[in-house]
Amino acid sequence: MGSARPALVGRSAELEQLRTAARRAAAGRGRAVVIEGGIGLGKTALLGELAAECAALGMRTLHGTAEEVEQRLPFAALSACARPLQGTDEDLARVTAMLRGEHALAYSMNAAHHELAVTEALLELADRWLSRGPVALLLDDAQWADPSSIVVLHRLARGIEQVPLLLATAARALAQGDALEGLERSLLAGGALRLRLEPLPEAATVALAERQLGAPPGPLLRRLLRRSTGNPMYLETVLTAYLRDGLITVAGGHAELSGGAAADPDAVPEPLVDLTRRQAELVPRAYREVLQTAAVFGSTVDVGQLAQVLDRPVMEISEVLVDALDSGMLADHGGTLRFRQGVVRELLARSVPRAVQTALHQRAGRALSGGPGLSERTGAHLLAGGELGPDGVQWLTAHADALTGRAPDLAVKLLRRAVAETGEGAGGPLYAYLVRALLWDGEPAQAEETARAALGGGAGPDTEPDLRWLLVQACYRQGRLPEAVAETERAVASPCTSPGQAARFRGIAAMCLHLLGRAEEAEAAADRAVAEGEAAGDRAAVAIGCLARALGLIGDDMAGSLALTDRGLAELGHGIQPDLQIDPYVMRGVCLLELDRFAEAEEATAIAVRHNQRTGGMFLTTAHAVRAHLRFLQGRWDDALAEVRSGLDGPDPVGHGARLLAFADLIAVHRGDTPGGEFTGPGPAVEGDRYLVDWARCLAAEAQGDAGQAAALLFPRWERAAGPSARRRMYRVGPDLARVLAAAGDTGRLRALADDLDTLAAAHGTAGLTGCAALCRAAADGTAEPALAAVTAFQEAGWPLYEAYAHEAAALAAAAAGDAAAARERLARALDLYARLDAGWDAARARSRLREAGVRAGVRGPRGRPKHGWEALTDTERVVADLVAQGMSNPDVAAQLYLSRRTVQSHVSSILAKLALTSRVELAVAAAQRSTQG
Repeated sequence: MGSARPALVGRSAELEQLRTAARRAAAGRGRAVVIEGGIGLGKTALLGELAAECAALGMRTLHGTAEEVEQRLPFAALSACARPLQGTDEDLARVTAMLRGEHALAYSMNAAHHELAVTEALLELADRWLSRGPVALLLDDAQWADPSSIVVLHRLARGIEQVPLLLATAARALAQGDALEGLERSLLAGGALRLRLEPLPEAATVALAERQLGAPPGPLLRRLLRRSTGNPMYLETVLTAYLRDGLITVAGGHAELSGGAAADPDAVPEPLVDLTRRQAELVPRAYREVLQTAAVFGSTVDVGQLAQVLDRPVMEISEVLVDALDSGMLADHGGTLRFRQGVVRELLARSVPRAVQTALHQRAGRALSGGPGLSERTGAHLLAGGELGPDGVQWLTAHADALTGRAPDLAVKLLRRAVAETGEGAGGPLYAYLVRALLWDGEPAQAEETARAALGGGAGPDTEPDLRWLLVQACYRQGRLPEAVAETERAVASPCTSPGQAARFRGIAAMCLHLLGRAEEAEAAADRAVAEGEAAGDRAAVAIGCLARALGLIGDDMAGSLALTDRGLAELGHGIQPDLQIDPYVMRGVCLLELDRFAEAEEATAIAVRHNQRTGGMFLTTAHAVRAHLRFLQGRWDDALAEVRSGLDGPDPVGHGARLLAFADLIAVHRGDTPGGEFTGPGPAVEGDRYLVDWARCLAAEAQGDAGQAAALLFPRWERAAGPSARRRMYRVGPDLARVLAAAGDTGRLRALADDLDTLAAAHGTAGLTGCAALCRAAADGTAEPALAAVTAFQEAGWPLYEAYAHEAAALAAAAAGDAAAARERLARALDLYARLDAGWDAARARSRLREAGVRAGVRGPRGRPKHGWEALTDTERVVADLVAQGMSNPDVAAQLYLSRRTVQSHVSSILAKLALTSRVELAVAAAQRSTQG
């Protein structure tokens, strides 16, 4: 501790724990650290020492301070940590552009979706960095962290022990918000190191005073030290003030009180009575205005900003800051100047009267309004500065969209203030900006109210179409589809709407009409949108019309829907509009899945996942659900479960989480496990997913030996399915439903089911559907021929579970016909497929059914995959393990394997669990050793 700063005297144990955590993270096993304590107890100093240790260990170190004034700015705390590294990394530059909200309105639907996109980008950046070496993320004054940054910290902490990451937060024990408290609970539950700083004991305060004064304190001074309550910052403040005022002298090898202080050593030191005033007095009067202004603006000190606001030369400002550095009030963190102690900054700021603070913010807002790339900071100053004035309104008008993309809450407040100050009529341009900001901020009801007021106030021809488009979106996002359709009709009838714009409105109307079940009207509107879009040369209108028409064909004509979806994507060209309300990439994946074109479906759904991650799209869960369905049919069940985990790891605005859980439950039943063991329910299923939930419940009931209950759970869902289109979507339940109906002796419903599937197969003859129809017919008739036809169809489709079903059915038919040899052969094939799938329940069921028919399997059946060790890894996990061992990041692995970053992380966690390893570093070592031994 000989080189430690005074504030770290008495903190050797805490410092050693931090150094140990840093060394562990640098070696590959990450750690989270939570530092708590009152004002002035040394949190900032400890974090500074930890940053130095991390840098010495070669860790990429991000060290920043959260600002109270920036709590409304999304990702402000993380931006502060990354700021010293800007300009050093191309990946960071891309994420920084997203943080500034560049092009946000063009890619995302609203602020929540944009924040999801930024969150994914930050996590992907972290993955890339962690694949290259250890990283330390240190956040001071975390009690002021914005909620978006807290969310990212939550996500980074998941599985932190697997990666070389040190995540440390320092916060006051009091004044913590709910978000930070939730983060700390999560970190501590995950095994984080918790350091609670208590006041220093008397021996430590004596040592600290000796270090500062250069001599041990005498008896009177020791009595004074006891009044410091063991607070290092208070103690340093008192000693500095007493030295300055000549109240401490050093003589005879000791430091002792003198003058008035010696006359009354038990008096409470004045610096502790009025610390704010004393801190301000520590600053020379000539420098006070500069440092007080800097303190009002936050912990980070910007020389150029201060020069602009104070209208003083940069060199003059720089001289003040150099002296502040020399005095220890400021510190240089990687080229960024910051107040060394957050509390010192607060005290300096509070020494400025509130009215003066407001005037400073107003002055800063006006001075900075002409600068590039400062929209959110300029807006924050303008908001804190009260009245905008003409210059502020002009700046806001020019930067409204950029500000909305970065800080929508701030944009809404400023636009409301601008409208009030200018007295602008409801039809003015500020109202259009305000409607967009409200919609982006997730307030569709207020956006609708404001848009209607603006349109009623006489919006001009340049703004009316935009306002009407925003009004349609506001109605749609509230689920008020009839009102959305009515507004599209008004927009089309308006003389202000161009032919191309009218065609776009018709396309949106077609989507709404389809969702309302008005199929014929939807088809007519979509066709008209395409025709009018073509006539107007408006490719976006043509695309919207094609996609609306494709939406209506799903279930009836999958090939036609795919063709229209592909045309819509080609017409959009530049990218998907955020207000399109559907995801053509997901639609394309669904079409290809339903057409049994699995290789293409895999690529299409990978694109859908990446698109939704990049834009914060609302269909990310849906894309993962389609991929889980694909993996389930392919028999890649561990991969399907990885998609389930990825899909559940985030918000689910569309409500498809239940679909993911249904596939997890189906896999659990097939494997003989308990449904719902790993996952918790996200809530009720949407209408289109309820059959999946009932399917899983049906299999669970069958596994419990209650075929009648199983049939009662699922067959009513099939009966209620409205028409061939709905049954086309759920036909894969047919073989399971046929089996339980047969077991329950319900031959009437079984034959009706077989007839329904025959009709579907005749109309939509894909291999998978043809196989399902044949298998149901085999169950209804008890003959081998349709079962053998099903085997061929499922082999063509690539559905191993269903192929095993067909072999099982063929075995039963052969046994009934008295051909025991053929029955044993078919049973062996079924059991071999079940073993490859690890479908233990299916294997047991097949043996039981054939045993009842007088056929027994061989004594030694095929063995399933081991649960632990390298042989337990799936094909995908082996590939992932190899790529991770080569040092590839999760995003790079994801791009190579058509997976998402989240899914790769799920695979990595599964790999480590199966191999009994704890980190990616250990995985690399184990893979290298295995390669050498092999």
